[in-house]
Amino acid sequence: MLLRIVDRLRAARESDEGFSVIEVMVAMTIFAMIAAGVAAGIVSTMYLTQDNRSREAALQLANQALDAARSTKDVFTLDDETLPATVGKQTYTVKQTTNWINSDGSDNTCGAGSGVLAYKRVAITVSWTSGTSPRQKNVVLDTLISPSSAVSSATASTIVVGVKTATGAANPGVSVTITPDSDGAKSLAKPPAVTDANGCSYAVGVTPGTYKVTIAKAGNIDPTGDSTPDAVVKTIAGGVGNKTFAFDRAISVTTGGPLNLKDGVSAKLPASLPMTYVSGDTVRTATTTPTLLYPFQWTAIAGAFSSTCPNVDPTKWPAAGGFTASPNIFNGTDGTTPGFNPTTDLTVTARAPMGVIDVKTNGLDTVLSATVKNTTAVPNGDPGCGTTTYWFTGLNSNKATTIALPFGTYTLAGTTVLGGLLSNGAVNVSANPDVMNLKVSTSGKVVTLDPRTVVSP
Repeated sequence: MLLRIVDRLRAARESDEGFSVIEVMVAMTIFAMIAAGVAAGIVSTMYLTQDNRSREAALQLANQALDAARSTKDVFTLDDETLPATVGKQTYTVKQTTNWINSDGSDNTCGAGSGVLAYKRVAITVSWTSGTSPRQKNVVLDTLISPSSAVSSATASTIVVGVKTATGAANPGVSVTITPDSDGAKSLAKPPAVTDANGCSYAVGVTPGTYKVTIAKAGNIDPTGDSTPDAVVKTIAGGVGNKTFAFDRAISVTTGGPLNLKDGVSAKLPASLPMTYVSGDTVRTATTTPTLLYPFQWTAIAGAFSSTCPNVDPTKWPAAGGFTASPNIFNGTDGTTPGFNPTTDLTVTARAPMGVIDVKTNGLDTVLSATVKNTTAVPNGDPGCGTTTYWFTGLNSNKATTIALPFGTYTLAGTTVLGGLLSNGAVNVSANPDVMNLKVSTSGKVVTLDPRTVVSP
């Protein structure tokens, strides 16, 4: 038996036969699978090592930023900031955020609240994007820094002023003036600095009392249009008096043509046409153009809207005869306000829906007056308005002129002099074909411009 095995082994050794193709492919496949696993393990180890090194570098950057914050002599100078950093070939973003914590434990913007300013919280976030993963990674460290003892005085007080833009962001660089008003208030030993990166300014060691706080910054206004708004702040011993202002860059608004007039077609506006701008509960009426407005999202209304003059606002007309105001003139379906889209970040041309008609005076009359008809007999559900007269000058007599008026009912008359005696000459009125579906009712010299049938072109 042993000899037979030896013979078979000798024969196999002396044979010219090799491995088949299938055997070779199977062997190569097995080798490739083993090699891929080994390679994946090596690459994974390299990635893990790289991430660990990046995290260690990020921790070092965060600790360095915290050490710099702790070594700051005046904690009031610690503001929010974001800085780039590079370690090796890895780029990092170092972001510092700060906030005051009051003695009552509240953590509010600028330290506004009750109690004295106890600590300033400084948080450092170091972030980076590893080449091995598209997800951003970060390391966060924070600390509390105690201010000087003067801030925590039990006999003095602190005034905190915060300034925010229309979007709620901080408004830095705003000058702050604090003057004594009453209740034993005294002039400050040191004027407050302009608002910092957080939109905050502080006055410490303030004698308890009532103070007037005024802010100012070139080109900025508050929601009422005031470029130097002020407020009264009262402080008590050991406490914090605070005031937050809404203050932002003003936008310059110029009156444009009627919103509901077809593109390429113009209409003559009355002289000194007032415009009303509405944003939520805020209503501003401007009699000059351009005018400065706070950067809200406004809706423009032609005419001076008020509780005694509601008919200039199309939404105040009641539904009647199946007619309702077309909503796409007043509220944009794409989130914008029709007729009030900025041409630049600080300029706007405001266009409002209006009544547009063609008029023709006779004889020498080149001036037209349109006086609001305010009687109990105002037709078609017109909400009415107080006595108002709009004037158009420079008309070409005996030739039709396209004019635009706020919605309402008017008595039209021609004259030769602005504000002079009205002539008895007829004024011919006709609907303008370039205004889609505007309902115009005429009776002699009386015309009603009804917004409930106007649609946007």
